Amino acid sequence: MTTKTLPLALAIAALAVMTTGVQAAPLDQVQIDRPVVKVIGRDWAIDAPIEKVTVTARVIPDPETLTTDSGVKLLNDYIREAARRACFDAGPMVPDDGTCYRNAIASARPQVAALVAHARAAKSEAAAS
Repeated sequence: MTTKTLPLALAIAALAVMTTGVQAAPLDQVQIDRPVVKVIGRDWAIDAPIEKVTVTARVIPDPETLTTDSGVKLLNDYIREAARRACFDAGPMVPDDGTCYRNAIASARPQVAALVAHARAAKSEAAAS
């Protein structure tokens, strides 16, 4: 129930910010796309489709915060939250032994490293100029 009301609450808060003209940081740093279900086979024993469910999560980092250790920790917190939400959305009725979550976190590591390196290099170049 909470997950259904959260987007509505964020939309109302965004509308309030827009109508008052106040500039604010993004309210939600994590965006989860709808699950995409693809039938990849059939289990003939129970006559049921075998489905592969893919959920894409986007974590929206602030490039400036990636130049600090605390900013990177905050990004990792957002990634963990995105992984939890995406794994739940992929199969809310299917128990997960943690494999989905671990795979999601592992797939984000190279992207995090590249983002942090890029942000810190850009800051160093700006400081040198």
